[in-house]
Amino acid sequence: MSQLPVRSRGMETEGFTLLEVLVSLTVLAIGLMASALLLSITYKYSARSRFMSEAAQLASEKLEDLNRYPENDAHVTVMAGDNECGITGENCEGSLTPPPAVVNPATITVSGTSYTIYYSDAVFISAANGQLQETYQTAGGASPQYATLTFSPNGQTPAVTTTTTAPTVGETFDRRWVIEQNLPVTGVRRITVLVTLLDNTVQPPITFQMSMVRP
Repeated sequence: MSQLPVRSRGMETEGFTLLEVLVSLTVLAIGLMASALLLSITYKYSARSRFMSEAAQLASEKLEDLNRYPENDAHVTVMAGDNECGITGENCEGSLTPPPAVVNPATITVSGTSYTIYYSDAVFISAANGQLQETYQTAGGASPQYATLTFSPNGQTPAVTTTTTAPTVGETFDRRWVIEQNLPVTGVRRITVLVTLLDNTVQPPITFQMSMVRP
């Protein structure tokens, strides 16, 4: 009786063909590209959320500052006949025209004394060496001034430094506001603050607007 030939163990072992390897690499590459795209989108919207949160906080801070002034203070006074905001039929100071438009200061007279009041400023935010720095423009015009608060992770009172030069690193926000007399009703003033992130690489642009009413 004849016997069938016996195949060796090595002959029974099957490997991957070149085509199978190429298909596997293609599927892997597609998966990696999709993961990278998802991470990119996640980072983008995470950054936008952070920028929007910072803009909202800056708008709220400015409204709180303007609410602290007494009713007859020049910073919240609207001169009769002024229409600096450009809204037809309104008596108002300041402007919400987006950057790069310049917000001109107004001359406000209170009890016979005249003051030059600015209705815009800039805020710079940067982080380095475990510290957060916020720089606020405290004076405008030809001789701007800036005050920087440095926050440390140890919880100490923020250190304050002043300079005449704007920071060159970090995030820059433009902040401008309008004070409208007798709105929404007679006898009160409506104050509106607009905050804009000055970064052309962030699209669509980051803006946040908030209003309050005070006597």
